[in-house]
Amino acid sequence: MVSNGVFYVSVLLVAIGFFFLGSWFYRFILWYPRGGKAVTGTKALIGKTGQIVRDNGTTMVVRVDGQNWNAKYAGGIRPEVGESVIVKAVNGLNLLVEDAKNGN
Repeated sequence: MVSNGVFYVSVLLVAIGFFFLGSWFYRFILWYPRGGKAVTGTKALIGKTGQIVRDNGTTMVVRVDGQNWNAKYAGGIRPEVGESVIVKAVNGLNLLVEDAKNGN
C-alpha cells in the first residue's frame, strides 16, 4: 500500500509536469499561429498609422494610438502637420515614419 506522503508527492509532481507541458503547448497552439507578433510595447507600433502633430524641420511629433512620439521622416517630401504617416521602425523612443498617401 502507498503511504500518504508518497501519494501527495506524486500528485504534486504530476501537477508540476502538466503545468510545464501546458506552457509548452501554449507556444505551438496559441502563439505561433498568430505569427508570434508583439502585441504590446514599441514593436507593436510598427505598421500603425499616426498623425503629425508638430514639425520643427529636423524631427516631428507624431500621435499614434493617443500617444505623442518623436519621429524622423524617411522619404523625400515631408508631409505637412495634420497628415497621416505610417510607422516603419522604432529606434529607442523615436519612430521612423513614411507618408501614408504614398502606400510605402
